[in-house]
Amino acid sequence: MPDSAHDHAEIQRVINAYSQYASKGLWDRVLPLFLDEAVWEIPHLGMKLDGIEAIEDTLNLFKGTMDYVLQLNSPALIEVDGDSASATSSIRESGKTAGKDEAFDYFGFYADTFARTAEGWKFRTRVFEGLGSQTYALTSGVAH
Repeated sequence: MPDSAHDHAEIQRVINAYSQYASKGLWDRVLPLFLDEAVWEIPHLGMKLDGIEAIEDTLNLFKGTMDYVLQLNSPALIEVDGDSASATSSIRESGKTAGKDEAFDYFGFYADTFARTAEGWKFRTRVFEGLGSQTYALTSGVAH
């Protein structure tokens, strides 16, 4: 199959959907974006999650440490090769630490691989390459 603009748009949609749904904690929408046998890695934390159940457990664990989170992803650089694809994108994840007047920012890149399925493109692997992070005190302000 040729590398098409439609494939690129659909893969970018999967990446965007992950960021939007993960920010809202909508795991019932996040998890179908992955193959059942998908692998998610965070090397700088020594984490390698094999399969959808391990991914779900870890997403729940992470979400429990935050009062809220918002992922901002950049447009990805995508390459399609038949029914496989790869993409790299940068990410900024900002939020509030659960139960504290403390905020955080995580910066890095995702290196993803995808498989074309009957339901559309799905993550085969997601590898988060962290660049750095910061925490800072929150101050009171106008409610949003």
